[in-house]
Amino acid sequence: MKTKKLMSILVLIVIIAFAWGTYNIALKDFRLTDTNYTYLGGLTWYHSASGLNKGLQDAQKENKPVLMYFWAVWCQYCAEFDANTLGNPQVKNILQSDYVLVAMDLDVDKDVANTYRVSYPPYVIFMDPKGNVLERVTGYVGPDSFLPMVKQIRDKVRSK
Repeated sequence: MKTKKLMSILVLIVIIAFAWGTYNIALKDFRLTDTNYTYLGGLTWYHSASGLNKGLQDAQKENKPVLMYFWAVWCQYCAEFDANTLGNPQVKNILQSDYVLVAMDLDVDKDVANTYRVSYPPYVIFMDPKGNVLERVTGYVGPDSFLPMVKQIRDKVRSK
């Protein structure tokens, strides 16, 4: 257990150093999670089981699909997915305006991961506003493959 936490901390330090050097992010501006939200790919996400419930309530009120993203701080493919796919301007724009976003830290939100049968990150589950699973995306997917899915699911939910 202690080794896993230590490795997570070391990976986080490497990610921060990389982001600081590459994107010139000041450490004072860096935050991964606060009490209400998680911040990945430059987006704001609900997190935890209670966040999923709040997200589903918002999705029903606004008739929006839900994108639930399972990630881990030690996952190199998650870092690529965050930067390349979620950070893609077209993907990011659609997710910000047309989706309710929920992120689950695979090391923290184990009960939710077990409920949805998720064992490794990155893992994306698209849901309708009622929480019915519409699509699962396992592993890293680039923006050229992810964007059509995001559009198709958004349009499917809007048409109902």
